[in-house]
Amino acid sequence: MVHSEKHPRPAADKPREHARHWRAATGIDLFEADYKRFTFPKHSHDYYAFGTMLDGAEKFITRGTSYVARRGQLLLMNPMQIHDGGPASDEGYHYQIMFIAPEIFADLIAEISPRSPGLPFFGNSVINDPDLHLLLQRLHRMFHPETRHATPDLERDSALLYGAARLALRHADAPPFTYHPGSEDRRVRRVIEYMAAHLDENITLDELATLTGLSRFHLLRVFRDATGLPPHTYLGHMRLRRAKRMLFDGAAIADTAAATGFSDQSHLNRHFKAMWGVSPGAFIASLR
Repeated sequence: MVHSEKHPRPAADKPREHARHWRAATGIDLFEADYKRFTFPKHSHDYYAFGTMLDGAEKFITRGTSYVARRGQLLLMNPMQIHDGGPASDEGYHYQIMFIAPEIFADLIAEISPRSPGLPFFGNSVINDPDLHLLLQRLHRMFHPETRHATPDLERDSALLYGAARLALRHADAPPFTYHPGSEDRRVRRVIEYMAAHLDENITLDELATLTGLSRFHLLRVFRDATGLPPHTYLGHMRLRRAKRMLFDGAAIADTAAATGFSDQSHLNRHFKAMWGVSPGAFIASLR
């Protein structure tokens, strides 16, 4: 009797997900990903996020509206704007994101419009602007670790300022948006500040309720109304954002896990990968 040898299914059956982060400058981070099936949970960024769709299509929900961003379109997200994300077609989605800290964007806008009373707010999360799409792609190349040496600082800084001007003047809503996390309710802001100062601790709902003078149930309702997320989810996202910054700055994974309230490296690894699409180790490797 001839026994047929069973071979495992080739790894190619499972599409590979690619993601890379790098720091362009103080307050400016870049991200590029080619996802086939990866989906983001509801989350937010403490930076502005300006994305260029290179291929495929991404679907997401933000502020109660469903969007699909396709090749050639731009994604715009304000700081702390809750959204999810995932493929809108079988081919997945390939995009680049430029994250800009609110204070950096404020400095750029102040040069454009010195009397502007606050930061721009972008009400439409998907826009068509072919010229700006090309400009943001150029900016990615200018700040990319392998190619940034080919661009003079003057040209790069000029392109960044021009890109900020085009974003704000053509696509921002009026009135301008002033960025204050939790500004909708001073008690929510107090909770956010407390969580930020105690990221490595096991914070309880009782602590937060005592801090605000609200009942636990009332606090949950007020916090979710103000931020779009329950406190425990918001805290998890704060920890992950802090972890990402620490890894950017060269911290070890174990130290990062301990400093941001994760029980160990494997705990951080699981949540980091669910949020960013790559493990902390792969994230660090992409920085190199």
